[in-house]
Amino acid sequence: MKDLSGCTALIVEDSPVQRDHVAGLLRETGFGSVLLAEDGIAALRALELQSGPVDLVLTDMDMPGMDGLELIQHLAQRRLAANLIAASANAGRLSEAVQGMPADTPTRLLATIPKPIRLEGLRTILENHELLPRAQLEAAQEASASEVEEGLRHGQFVAWYKPRVALDSGRLAGVAVEARWHHPQRGPLAPSAFIESIDNGPLAAALLLAVVQQATAQLREWEEMGLTLKLCLPMPPPVLFDMPHLNEIAATLTEAGIKPANVSFEVSEAVVAASEPVFLHNLDRLSLRGFAIGARHCGRYEAGLRQYACFPLSELVLDSLFVNEAARRSNRRPLLEGLLDIAAQLDLATCCDGIEQAEDWLLLRDLGCATGQGPLIAAPMQAADFVVWYKESRQRLRTQAAVSGAAPPAAGTA
Repeated sequence: MKDLSGCTALIVEDSPVQRDHVAGLLRETGFGSVLLAEDGIAALRALELQSGPVDLVLTDMDMPGMDGLELIQHLAQRRLAANLIAASANAGRLSEAVQGMPADTPTRLLATIPKPIRLEGLRTILENHELLPRAQLEAAQEASASEVEEGLRHGQFVAWYKPRVALDSGRLAGVAVEARWHHPQRGPLAPSAFIESIDNGPLAAALLLAVVQQATAQLREWEEMGLTLKLCLPMPPPVLFDMPHLNEIAATLTEAGIKPANVSFEVSEAVVAASEPVFLHNLDRLSLRGFAIGARHCGRYEAGLRQYACFPLSELVLDSLFVNEAARRSNRRPLLEGLLDIAAQLDLATCCDGIEQAEDWLLLRDLGCATGQGPLIAAPMQAADFVVWYKESRQRLRTQAAVSGAAPPAAGTA
């Protein structure tokens, strides 16, 4: 029998009885640690708080909110689980699990299993399939800190821009900025490929400063063309610990002639949920200088009204987990309305991330969300492509905003 005592499994199951039953089975097979989640969204929250991917996720396919198929796609794309087992009483749903696995991920779908799950069937899967080592998945996911430092020395990190538009008019309102690593061997890499390696203040600050220097120069060019945009910059937690680094970044912006009111530093909702005194103090100091402060990934880490109220926030950016397919999945609407209600109580602007469907744009607009970003508007792009995109997309966005009446979500759609 395999030694699984050092392995961690996560069970995703909306039925408490079934969840506890499967947890007991996994412990019987030898797993040293078993985590529990009641649905796909709770599973992603739990995994993002882990120091790395878990060895196994066993998920039900038929759950409200975020079903198993959508969860599997997120797990594979984000590489949060080394191995997967999909369970369902519906054979068609198990076939969907196989077909829904992205082709370019090292995450392994071990097997599908019919419900109710029995010890013999689970034990057979684990005995007959070799678990992908978690360390192999981590190695495939992350570059090392020394590689990042080398990339910074050679100017390989480039600012990319994600347009943000007003949902009621289609007007271009700002750009969210992110770093892309133009790796000489691997090509352009998104932040997920290197961000976890930047776990210290100096390195995180150096990366942010490189992006800020590029973005400020670009913003001045756009202003000369008549485009007045807000620059939305990610603020990594390691940088928030060190006021000298924040002073250097703020000075770079002001010395370039960028008005603080045209810059929003965006922190993860995880920072808000943690409510570290040093975070509050340093963000307060930035706010007093006139910089806007936003919170992104809102909803993912379940910060509450009191925690939001403690921070000098001007905007909440709602996470794409709740935004995508919001018009079709009725279970997402209460989550969105709850976040929008918090924003209204605190008199904060709102932005929805991850808009992919026209009906989602209309629903979010009608719910009162001010701005949005996502694939329907534009994929992140380099500065050289921005002006061309704007000229080609301006009328399309205005037309989309002018459409009246979002169809209400179908009752009971999960």
